[in-house]
Amino acid sequence: MVKFLYILVSEEKDIYYEQTLASALSLRHYNPDAFISLLVDDKTDKNLVGEFRSQIRNLANEYKVVPFDKGMSNQERSRHLKTNMRNLLEGDFLFIDGDTAIVDKLDTIPLDSSKSIFAVADLHAEENDKYHVKHKKMLAHKQKMGFTLSLADKYFNSGVIFARDDKPAHEFFSKWHELYCQCVQNNIFTDQISFNQVNHILNRPIGELPGEWNCQVREAYNHLYRVKIIYPILCRSKIIHFFSTGIDGKKEPHPLMRKDFFIKLKEQQGIDEQSMQAICSAKQQFWGAPKEFDENKSFPLFFMYRQFPRLCKLLKLANII
Repeated sequence: MVKFLYILVSEEKDIYYEQTLASALSLRHYNPDAFISLLVDDKTDKNLVGEFRSQIRNLANEYKVVPFDKGMSNQERSRHLKTNMRNLLEGDFLFIDGDTAIVDKLDTIPLDSSKSIFAVADLHAEENDKYHVKHKKMLAHKQKMGFTLSLADKYFNSGVIFARDDKPAHEFFSKWHELYCQCVQNNIFTDQISFNQVNHILNRPIGELPGEWNCQVREAYNHLYRVKIIYPILCRSKIIHFFSTGIDGKKEPHPLMRKDFFIKLKEQQGIDEQSMQAICSAKQQFWGAPKEFDENKSFPLFFMYRQFPRLCKLLKLANII
């Protein structure tokens, strides 16, 4: 049995609870028999009370609380849980970030029997992709840490990770946790560069999952030349990864990419029918998206909305979108 794992570190003032609840509800919608595990820190455990904030505990089949030093920030607590999650739970699991929506059954995960850890390429980029060359923050962190990551390595996204419950997976996560703690000492709080550094130094033990298991759709909205790569993945998608919420100055093309959607859930302390529709039919909720997705289409115009919202509205009025 594969567990579906969420990690939650949240205070009542943030929207991480609402995001993770939405993702878990979409998972349960398409996979009613899914075994959901929820890993939280001790501070979060204390505020998951009341009818609304306890709802996620009712969705979970397994609930585990991990204590931390009182002075540790929420960001560090979250990353400590994530980088060490293999050593905190028993059984094979598919970890899923909270800023996601499940849009299909997750009953058959395509796995290479020789591997213990699996993930999707970051932003669906190949080795030596120009994305890696231009990713200034990642390169700066690499240099600061003295990491030996090579452009010949595939760079993986840590938002969806499958991990077997075996010795190689435990060794990988122990090393990841160790490297992440070293990163924190250098004021680097992202977990992804240490994730990929471990893959490099352990001779690439991470197996690649097909892109539909972590469809990073924002990349196509940010860089339109990437649409031809990411749109077919969106058509086949099982998990859509939104990368948290909005960027200033941009019109977000999906309700789950907007902070106000989750603030509304918080304010009304519940999920109304319209919000549940957005959560459980997330693939169809992109502005201007067709009812049926056709991956043979070269460039669907609805991807232009985030950068050119007024133009897209005019095209829709003219029945071009």
